[in-house]
Parts: sequence; C-alpha cells; structure tokens
Amino acid sequence: MVLGGDFMNLAPTRLRVGVEERRKYLIHQLWKEDYTEDPVGKKTEDMTLTELEQIHINVKCQKARELEAR
Repeated sequence: MVLGGDFMNLAPTRLRVGVEERRKYLIHQLWKEDYTEDPVGKKTEDMTLTELEQIHINVKCQKARELEAR
C-alpha cells in the first residue's frame, strides 16, 4: 500500500509541473505576438492556464483572419 501512496503523492506534483510548463510556453507564445496583458490590465503571468489557452486560441484566430484578409 505504500507504493500506491507514493504514487498518489507524485501525481499532483507532476500535474503541477506540467501545468506550469504549459503556462510558460503559452506566455512566451503570447509575448511573441506582443500580447502581455488583457484589456483590463491583467498580465499574462498572472493568468490561469485556462485563460492563457483561450487567449492563445483567440490571438491565433485573429492573426489567421488578418492574413486571410490580405
């Protein structure tokens, strides 16, 4: 049972690491698009993974629409 207990303790740590790595990646991608804060002034570094994912999608879609319009 100790082995199962150890696994349960490691899983959240791995999840947190994965979430933080994804957040950093998205923040970097958004910075490359000159997006550093939302219209209300919330900085990308202070956003949740969910917020960053949605903004990243929106920014990419907007960029695609702009390229399409050319």
